[in-house]
Amino acid sequence: MKQVLVVDNHPVIRKFMSSVLMEKGHSVFTAEDGVSALEILSEYIPDVIFIDLIMPNISGNKVCQIIRRRRHLDHCLLVVLSAIAAEEDDMLLNDLGADLILAKGPFNRLSGHVADIMAMVEAGQENRLKGAVIGREDLSARQITKELLSSKRHYETTLHHMSEGLLELLDDGQIVYANPAAVSIIGVAEEDLLSAAFIRFFRDKDQSLIAQRISEATQDGQKVLRNETLGLNDKLVSITIIPVREESRHYTLVVMLQDITRQKHAEKELQEREEKYKQERNFLDNIFENSPEAIAIVDHHGRFTRWNHQAARLFGYDFAELKGKKAFHLYADSGAMEKMLGILRDKGSVQDYEIGFTRKDGASVPCAVSMSLLCNDAGEKIGSLSIIRDLSEWRQVEQKLRYLSFHDTLTGAYNRAFFEEEMQRLATERHLPLGIIICDIDFLKRVNDTMGHQQGDNLIVEAADILKNAFRTGDIIARIGGDEFAVLVPRSSPEIITNCIHRLREMIADFRTRRPELNLSISIGYAISTELPVDTRALFKKADDHMYLEKSKLSC
Repeated sequence: MKQVLVVDNHPVIRKFMSSVLMEKGHSVFTAEDGVSALEILSEYIPDVIFIDLIMPNISGNKVCQIIRRRRHLDHCLLVVLSAIAAEEDDMLLNDLGADLILAKGPFNRLSGHVADIMAMVEAGQENRLKGAVIGREDLSARQITKELLSSKRHYETTLHHMSEGLLELLDDGQIVYANPAAVSIIGVAEEDLLSAAFIRFFRDKDQSLIAQRISEATQDGQKVLRNETLGLNDKLVSITIIPVREESRHYTLVVMLQDITRQKHAEKELQEREEKYKQERNFLDNIFENSPEAIAIVDHHGRFTRWNHQAARLFGYDFAELKGKKAFHLYADSGAMEKMLGILRDKGSVQDYEIGFTRKDGASVPCAVSMSLLCNDAGEKIGSLSIIRDLSEWRQVEQKLRYLSFHDTLTGAYNRAFFEEEMQRLATERHLPLGIIICDIDFLKRVNDTMGHQQGDNLIVEAADILKNAFRTGDIIARIGGDEFAVLVPRSSPEIITNCIHRLREMIADFRTRRPELNLSISIGYAISTELPVDTRALFKKADDHMYLEKSKLSC
């Protein structure tokens, strides 16, 4: 017993194949489309897979390619079950990734072919099947419909070989002639057709209409029923009634039958596909117009052909203002635009390329552009589609995050991480002499304990403001602990450091005069390095030791 998967969107084919295979003792799973097939194959490993090419959701071609990329399915015999593939000479098995093609022919012949294939699989002779196209000879030849004949006097051989069904009726509706095609369409033996009433082979609801049309044809001699679709047994047929005037004003009726069952099914399928296409198009249009990102389409000359609502909001232009105009004038930097278009030409797409645009009001807006080329069925480039994301808010957030990553949130001074990074960066010859000043707020714990942490935070903020005003713009002021600040003074000298500390002490004294209740006091220590290499740790420790030496005098 072999494990078999049958993938076909037509329930009759699935049922037929299941019946044939199960009758031979094989285990059968079926799938109605490519999605179902892949779900089954995620847990089920068959020995043989029969798969149709024309299916909804995922095509049979794509499913074949996916199967061949899954190593655990390498041993599976992959059989394309399709009349189309068998009829097309240029349909290559390698393109499909399949082992062989089995044509969808008459069921009696198809069942035999399936049985033969499974027998060879059971015998371990799968390799003999590789590259074969089985059942092509079972397919009906495609025939060109010949011109209708309007008289029973046409040659019998022509009538006999017509692909359309042809009947001759007496004026009372009795059948006196039927060509082989008509016998086949009606599905009744010729001997049972002759002398029978024509209307009896139609559905009950259509019999009165046929009787009425026959009566009108014999009275008026007109083509009263042409290409009208009616039910004949289990088929849909198109009927044309042609009255032929005989002697004595009698009429013989020539009835043309054409089996359009497949055509109607195909029309229905086409209609369903068109409806599905409309739904998908509406769905995509809704996505396009309501996307939170700006979307624009340009032709191969770079002229706008479509522009969604978000693009109008982002750039300030209605589409009517831009339709047919070239897109290049929206770019703020023509050089960056050319570089982006070069990537597009080389790779066929661009992902998240950051570039500036100019709004209608002249304002510049930073954006990230993802762009793809658009091609027609012949592979010719016909334009491109761009998805444009406004980076303005992200840039603001990015700047804020960058600011927070290097600054103390309470005081706005730099934080310890930034201070240590800058201390290493400034330890070079062009920044010598390099000075470090360490400042520690005295008695902060006493303020927190007696006046509250809020007042303590206020004292820290005031101390930071004094430090910012006391030093040069290029000096690095950082809060490196709860009550401790450090200042990097590049290209300094003992005189510059002394002047800075003197200015700092004056500002502290002035603050104590204005705000005596806070009793602000700051211990200060400093150190200067004049030669390379700069030992930043030793320099920092020296300044810190001097600060603690000054602080120790407060307790004496």
